[in-house]
Amino acid sequence: MSEKKGPIKGIRDRITQLWNQYPNWGKIPQFLELLEKGLDKELFVDPDKKEIPIPIEDLPVDEVLRKSGFFRNLYEKLFPVSHVFRITYRYDREFLDNFMPLSQGGYIGRGSYKFVYQLPWNQVVKIGKSKLPSDAIFGSLFKEVGKDLSRFLKPEEMELRNFLKNQTSRDSKKDEIDFKFKRLGLERLHYWKLKSLIPDLVVPTRFFMGMRVRNNPFGIPNVTLTPCDQQPLLAGKHLKEFTIRNEKLDQNPILDKFFPKWKLNFDSHRFGVISKSKLKKIAVDFNRVIEVTKYLAEEEKLIFDIHAENIIITLPDFELKIFDFHVFDDYLYEPSEENPTPEMDHIQIIEEFIKSFELD
Repeated sequence: MSEKKGPIKGIRDRITQLWNQYPNWGKIPQFLELLEKGLDKELFVDPDKKEIPIPIEDLPVDEVLRKSGFFRNLYEKLFPVSHVFRITYRYDREFLDNFMPLSQGGYIGRGSYKFVYQLPWNQVVKIGKSKLPSDAIFGSLFKEVGKDLSRFLKPEEMELRNFLKNQTSRDSKKDEIDFKFKRLGLERLHYWKLKSLIPDLVVPTRFFMGMRVRNNPFGIPNVTLTPCDQQPLLAGKHLKEFTIRNEKLDQNPILDKFFPKWKLNFDSHRFGVISKSKLKKIAVDFNRVIEVTKYLAEEEKLIFDIHAENIIITLPDFELKIFDFHVFDDYLYEPSEENPTPEMDHIQIIEEFIKSFELD
């Protein structure tokens, strides 16, 4: 004879069944746990301990590729970013913490998707630039993030998103808030794609939703909600600092005049005196990056969009590190005349650099 279930027992069994069916309810997903693991230690700053700044001559040099023009530099002086907060959700409302003060001279430059500012300690904060949803970065991975945003955001970030959306009645504003939180999740997913494959080569990065405060010339603040990330500032040289521009590529006369292109030849002797064993270690790590690039292209149809300004050789350790990269859908790239597949354009740059080591 089957045991007769009471109403409470039936409800309890149903809850257990649902809970087992969705084991991640109420929990931070595993990939986020792994992503955040160690960052508290790696990015910890003791406010009571005076940190010796990295000498300017030891910092990577921005050689024109990402340097801001006169008007952007003037804008940063007239409307300086004074500080950045991390914004989260506590006490049934938005909550600001992790105060990051910025001096007027803290603006370093810009990337394709972020503005970069140096913090008073040996770290940088990178503030997301406004982008339209039509930008190539928002491809299939952005759709993947949108299907289950809770996989890529912490519970308090999901609560903050819902709270901010409930604070406005305008649909356009709700969509804007939603877009920014999806972009935060997308940045984490791009980072995780590489961090899970070559964890020791990826610069530790914490992604968060930020509140940027920019002052006008009268001291009146303008506050903007935007995705941000925080990284250590490393002593070393960008890969582009080893380039020699001695072969100009032929284009049409207008492009040759205003947007010249050069074949990237490399001179690894700009390292100074370095042992062959260290060069071999760098070469091995670069070949790991090549294998990852091939894997993403062949198995996931994604292009690891790595350039000379996303690679740094640290000093005095001579270690390879990569940062500020993105991955794009392969159909957004067209193969060049020299290479049959788009990922080979990125691989070729790395291979040319390895050849400059003059190893057997």
